[in-house]
Amino acid sequence: MTTVGERAVRLLGDSIRAAVWPTRGEDARWSRPHSRLLRPVPVLTGLYGVIVAIAVSGAVLNERMTGGLAFLALLPMAGALALAPRRPLDAWRIGTAWLVVLAFLLPPPPAPAPGLEVWGWLLWTPLLLLGAWGAPGRTTLGVAVVSGLAVVVLVVATPADVPLSELGLTLSALAFPLGAGAALGARWDTRRALEVERRELAAAQAERGALAERARIAREMHDVVAHHMSMIAVRCETAPYRLGRLPAPARAELAEVATAAREALREMQGLLGVLRTGETERTPQPGLADIEPLLVEARAAGVELTWEIVEVEVPAPVGLTAFRIVAQGLANARQHAPGAPVHVAITDGLVVEIVNGRGTGPGTPGGGTGIPSMRERAEVHGGTLDAGPTADGFRLRAELPR
Repeated sequence: MTTVGERAVRLLGDSIRAAVWPTRGEDARWSRPHSRLLRPVPVLTGLYGVIVAIAVSGAVLNERMTGGLAFLALLPMAGALALAPRRPLDAWRIGTAWLVVLAFLLPPPPAPAPGLEVWGWLLWTPLLLLGAWGAPGRTTLGVAVVSGLAVVVLVVATPADVPLSELGLTLSALAFPLGAGAALGARWDTRRALEVERRELAAAQAERGALAERARIAREMHDVVAHHMSMIAVRCETAPYRLGRLPAPARAELAEVATAAREALREMQGLLGVLRTGETERTPQPGLADIEPLLVEARAAGVELTWEIVEVEVPAPVGLTAFRIVAQGLANARQHAPGAPVHVAITDGLVVEIVNGRGTGPGTPGGGTGIPSMRERAEVHGGTLDAGPTADGFRLRAELPR
């Protein structure tokens, strides 16, 4: 296990490396929508650097170096200031490194000097502020540490006569732009996080409204369909009494239609309850074991149906998908090819195949959502579904993972 000290050293090393070494996307925190008011800012900051360089080379450094050479020596700092509004970390790196180079390049002042001369603060402070502002995460710590090390070099290692007492004062002054930049960056991050949360909340509210609208539509559909299904069930159940004597096959057919109508009503009511409460269904869902009773019921309803089912163990969601595909496939065959022979095969693997021949009567058009819905069910589990006409009918084949 690593100790607290080891973790602190690792954090410090990572922070310094992130501050010194450029990485892709490090200015993502700084990115903002372009505005006409912000476009002149790099020009203004660069102009500020040039003005400071002209003033310093003509009034401060002219006694230590030729004015023209001093101006050229300060130009990289002006360039860093022009870059700072767009690439604050790169500008801070350039400015900090060149400020240390200038301490060795320029002749030292004749008298004891402060840790950083006034002109140095004028050029470096904006870079410190924007660098700490734009540094993401732990990189802010690295910016502070590297800037402090630069101050130590300026006080201790340069040819200038700098009293050691200036080190503490210069480091204390360094804390102001760095602290202000870090505070502005933290405020910036907080505002952006709030904006993201606000957008996510708006999206969630819109989705909730869409779900509520779907539930309302489902209730209206239930009210419309339930009325007609109830009438079908009632008329089928009362037909033997209203119409007098009926053949036994007719009575059995009407009873099966009434039972199917009642089953459909119960399923619709259960689905509506889920939409109203937002809870998952509590009643057991059909699976592979329920496919054979479904086929028996379809054969009793008059479908010329044969089947071959291999018993396999699959997860409940996969079994439910197989059941729904078989039910929808039988419904499609009855609708589009009435009277056609149908063969259902469920083989190990798990492969569901439904093949029907040509119908004995004209089919009725559907809504065109049966096959897409079955394909979506199969793809949810990573399976596939193919459907298309054959030489003498139609074939549907679904492969589901076990």
